[in-house]
Amino acid sequence: MFFLNKLKISIRVSTILLILASFTGLLFYGCSKINSVQTKPEKENTINIAVEYTDHAASFYYAQDKDLFQKSGIDINDVKVYASGVGVAAAFTKGDFDVSYMCLVPAIFTYANGGVPIKIIAGTHKNGYALVVNSSKIKKISDLENSGIKIANGPQGTTTDFLQMLLIEKENLNTDKIMSNTVRMNAAKQLMALLNGKVDAVFVPEHFATLAASFPGMKMLVKSSDIWPDMQGSVLVVTDALINNNPKIVEELKQINSKSIQLMNSNPQDAANIISQVLNINQEIIKEETKSPEANLELTPTLAAASIKNLNMTPEISIKEVQTIIDKMYELGYLTKSFNAKEIMAIN
Repeated sequence: MFFLNKLKISIRVSTILLILASFTGLLFYGCSKINSVQTKPEKENTINIAVEYTDHAASFYYAQDKDLFQKSGIDINDVKVYASGVGVAAAFTKGDFDVSYMCLVPAIFTYANGGVPIKIIAGTHKNGYALVVNSSKIKKISDLENSGIKIANGPQGTTTDFLQMLLIEKENLNTDKIMSNTVRMNAAKQLMALLNGKVDAVFVPEHFATLAASFPGMKMLVKSSDIWPDMQGSVLVVTDALINNNPKIVEELKQINSKSIQLMNSNPQDAANIISQVLNINQEIIKEETKSPEANLELTPTLAAASIKNLNMTPEISIKEVQTIIDKMYELGYLTKSFNAKEIMAIN
């Protein structure tokens, strides 16, 4: 209880500061956009979409490549790619997006703390996060407490930050030592820091986790499935306005997501080829974000295939599972209030 009480206090303070910043547009931590101009769709079946620069958005990237949206009569007016889930969450508060493929934890955070009227209409995958370490410095989980160790993680409110808190609790680690060893940056910057020896461990989503583990001397020490088995990873989110104004398009989005995942699971190599190609094209965003034009975070089809295997690609999502995560987020101080999972879900 001492751990939880202490953790609640420290995280609640940080959470409130993050809310004040990110949800008023003052902080777009790790946010990068493909286009600088955003326009609202004018046609009834036209939508704007926000996604993360990870293979967590694989079902979108694959569906787009296979023209599943176009075949369903949906016109995508604009797509923005963000370097972190917090960037997607902050962008949603401006009201420029109708749809997002984003991690569940930031989606809950956005709804509960940001007051953004959104609904989860489907899952996209389970699992998909990992702690990757320099194996010469960190051989076991308790080594994370050692003096001089630097752990890179995403901003507070991200799934990897949430998982780090769960890992501390599960392994009975020293909270003060772990948090004093932790530095904050988006996943792309984490990998650059790991490559340059500025940090000794990174807590990142896939595809970054598999990519980081492929670096010489690096090892995937803990997967999210080791911390929370079959944890809901990312979700398909729409605004309340889209549900109210065009429920038909919402149903089409569910079907597209389900079809895309089915095709990916049936054609894993094709999926790996497409996902690696799309993410490599979007790598230019990350080079600009990190101000490192020499950076090479290229994802080969082989690495993409390995990464996708660490995702349980499925549109299925459980209200009970979402409620469990909401309750745990509130317990650890990530939410200013708890709520019924049915408030944020619109599933059949």
